[in-house]
Formats: sequence, C-alpha cells, structure tokens
Amino acid sequence: MPPLATFRTDRRGGVAIIAALGGGLACALAALTVDVGSLALHARNLQGAADLAALSAAMDIPRAEAAAQATATANTGGTVSVAVVRGRYTADRALAPAARFSAGDVDPNAVRVTLSQPSPLYFGRFVMGRDAVTLTRSATSARTEAPPRAMFSIGSRLAALNGGLANQLLGGLTGGSVSLSVMDYDALAKADVNLKTFGDAMVADLDLQAGDYDGLLQQTIDLGRALDVMRPLVGSQASSALSRLTTAGAGVEVKLGDLIGAEAGAEDGLAGALDASVNALDLVVAMAEIGGGDRQVALDLGAQAGLAELKVSLAIGERPNRSPWLTVTGKGSPIVRTAQARLYLKARTSQKLSGLAQVNLPILIELASSEARLDAIGCTPGRSVTLGVRPGIARASIGVIDETRLGDFKQTLAPARATLMSVLGLVSLTGSAEVEAADQGFTAVTFSDAQITAQTARTVKTTGAVNGIVVSLLQRLQVNVQVVGLGLGLGGIVQALGTLLAPLGPVLDAAVNPVLDLLGLSFGEADVTVHGAICPTAGARAALVG
Repeated sequence: MPPLATFRTDRRGGVAIIAALGGGLACALAALTVDVGSLALHARNLQGAADLAALSAAMDIPRAEAAAQATATANTGGTVSVAVVRGRYTADRALAPAARFSAGDVDPNAVRVTLSQPSPLYFGRFVMGRDAVTLTRSATSARTEAPPRAMFSIGSRLAALNGGLANQLLGGLTGGSVSLSVMDYDALAKADVNLKTFGDAMVADLDLQAGDYDGLLQQTIDLGRALDVMRPLVGSQASSALSRLTTAGAGVEVKLGDLIGAEAGAEDGLAGALDASVNALDLVVAMAEIGGGDRQVALDLGAQAGLAELKVSLAIGERPNRSPWLTVTGKGSPIVRTAQARLYLKARTSQKLSGLAQVNLPILIELASSEARLDAIGCTPGRSVTLGVRPGIARASIGVIDETRLGDFKQTLAPARATLMSVLGLVSLTGSAEVEAADQGFTAVTFSDAQITAQTARTVKTTGAVNGIVVSLLQRLQVNVQVVGLGLGLGGIVQALGTLLAPLGPVLDAAVNPVLDLLGLSFGEADVTVHGAICPTAGARAALVG
C-alpha cells in the first residue's frame, strides 16, 4: 500500500497523540485559571480597600482625598490610583440605587472613591502581549448622623415617703396586698434603672431578637414578671422590696408602649436613642398606674389632728390618647401626659361648732392631664433641651357629689352645695367654694447640660396655682345660715365656723399632698425631667451605600 494510505489506516500511537494534545490544552487551561484566579483575588482585595477608603473619606469629608489615599495605600500594599468625588446621598427607596448619589461640593454628606491598580499576568502575558491588567473598583459611603434626641418624663414622685400610704396606693392599683416599709420605699427612691439595660433584660426574658426594642414596646407583659426582671438591676435592699412587689403585681398586664413612647417613624426607635436611667420608684408606680385594673381606691390616711373622721376616695383615669409616661424623641411627638385623677375627701371635725354639732366638710379635687412635648434640642456650645409644658386644668371644690360617678371620667362632676352642719332641722349651714388653676398654652422650659446630667426636675405652675388647696378653699368658703325659731344667739356662727375650720386647712393639705406626690401629680403644676439627650456629633458614623 502507498505510505499515505498506510499512515491513514495505522492506529498505533493514537493514545500518545491524544495525550499530547490534551496535555497541552490542560496546561493552557491551568495557566488561564491561575491568571483568572489571580485577577479575581486582586479585584476582591481592591474592592475591600475601596470600601475602607470610602468609609475613611466619609468620616472626614473636608480631607477626604488624604484619608482615602492613606487608607487605600495601607490596604493595597502597592501603588494605587485614588479618585475621590464628594456629593449628596439621598436615602430614598423610590430612587434607583445609581441615582441616590449626586456629585457636588454643596453640603456634601457622602464620598465616592474609585481605586485603580495594575494586576500582574503570569501566563496570560504570552497571549495578551502585556504583563498586567488594570483593575478598577468603586465604593460609596455616606455619613449618617444619629438625629438629636431627648428622653424626658412628666411627673415626679421623689417626695417625703409615707410607707402606709404607698402600700395602700400600690395595693389598690395592683389589686394585691403590699406591705413595704419606709426604708424599702426609700431604697427604691434612691435606686436608678438604666432603661437600655432593662430593655435588654426584658428582650432576653421574652425570647425576642437581641436589640429588638421596637418589638419589645409592642409586648404586653405581666407586672410581676417585669419587676422580677428589674431586681438584678438595683441594689440589694431595692431588690428585696421588688421581690415582695412581684406577688402583688402578678396578673396586672402592662403594655410597654404605653409606658415608654418612641416617635412615629423612627428608624431605630429606642435602640439608637439613649443610655439613660430613671428612678426605680417612678418606674414601678408608673407601670402599676398604667396596668392598674380597678383604679378607684379607698385610702385610710389615719387620724388627723382636729378631725373625728376622714374618708378619702381616689380615682385614677387613663392617660389621654394612650400617651406614655416617658418618651424618646427628636420631634414634637409623642406628647407625654399624666393620668387624670379625682380625690374626694369627707372630713368631720372633732369639735362642735358653737356647742351645737360637728361640721362636715366634703372636698373634691380634680386634676386633668398635664402634658409636655419636645420643642427644641440645642447642641452648641453645649447640650440643652427645651420642653413645652402645660399643666392640666385643676379644680378643687367644697361640695357634695354622687360618689358612684367618681371614677367615670367621661362624665363631668358638678358638686352641689354641702350641708356643713344641721341641728334637728332648726339650724342649717350650707357652703360652697371653688378654686381653679388653668393655662391655655405651653410654657417653654429649657434644661441646661448640667440639669440634664443631674436629671433635675423642673416645675411649671399655672395661673391660679395655690400653695395650699384646702387652705385656699376655706378662704373662699361662702356660707348660708338658715335658722328656724328665735333666741338661739347665732349672730357670730359664721365667724365661729371660720375659726373652727382655719386650723384644719394645713392638716388636710398635709394629708392630700403625699397622695398626689406618689402619683406624680400636683394641683396646677407639672413636673418634668430630662433624663438625657444626644447630639449628632455624639453619634455620627459612616456607612457603605449603594
């Protein structure tokens, strides 16, 4: 056969030829893989360097070029080209990611950094005819500043403590039996609770996602459980007092969002707000007041000088619009408000008037909700917070009411003239008096940095506020005398009535004021406290954006 035909039909050595060709192809693929892997690794490292450079530049926008260059050089380990563009980043989901950054030097809040660096080729240089390929990577970082925020509350209970009265009040609010000593209440009044620490403990106890404070505010919790979680956060004596309150608080449900409010639409709610503390006694009473159950309480204030009998009924209403006791906000909302309250006293004198009969004195004290809102936060030259405060309308009357309607805050009470004294239908004294304190607008109250740090309570008084409620009522008491028959010698009976009642005014005021103090209420007054404030300079940070 011809040699060519022999070669075409000869199958010997085929495997060697295929192996030689396959080996060459494998070597080529291996070389390509090495170069592609090297380029991918280099690109990844360059992107990381670009991200870090953008973050550094965004944290120091006036010197963005120097910050980006230093960071890029330190993280690439070689010569790198750095291009920096300042601009504004708008965090708007309605915009395409590429459209959220706009270049410009007018009030920039973001920086786009582009890094370029050659990446060496190892085997590809024989194919491409060059030793390196230039890689380019970009990153955009925006400087975000935590919005200025303040944490403030309305109502202060840090007054002279009466253990028996506090036990009655907390027992009435919780529906349980409370028996703490004055020392226990004093320990609670001196203890502080860090809200963030308390929130973290509640999140863990409720098995919520760590840091989910917004979700925590939606939870309805058992008061006893909340007090048990609070125990490790206070001193040993305060912890002992809380342990005895947990049983009484069991079954009382409290929604934390009704206790602590965060402004609507806040991106991070309570989480990014403040590391601030509140008084433990304030927190306990506020939770009991909000979770209250039966809110009408009969109080035994004990024997009072000059009185044969004193009966006191207290009714506590809800805070209007479910407003919280304490809020974290950078805006004018939410507004914090105190609860509405009514206090009805029925006193009878131990002495008889002109030897005829004892005098009965019914007194109604009505307190509408006081409110406070955030007006402004100042950050330079130092922190300051301005609150708008409006004490609620307060009325006190000497008169008789239908006691069954005391707790119905949807109905207005109209006290009728009271029969102060009646003797066999022959002599009758009736009387009435009224004191009102009211303001229509908000009063601006500014807290300095020192007052914020010290959590100083400030008091705003309304027009018509009085130092002594009962004393003021007795000074305005209008009396009518009705006499059947003659010769009783009653010409000076009104003057004698004034002489008899005058010493009782301070006595009754001293009995009433501690009740209101424990509730954080005052007649014609509102106490507000700023627990903390943050300014943008304290919370500025940079973040990578699309």
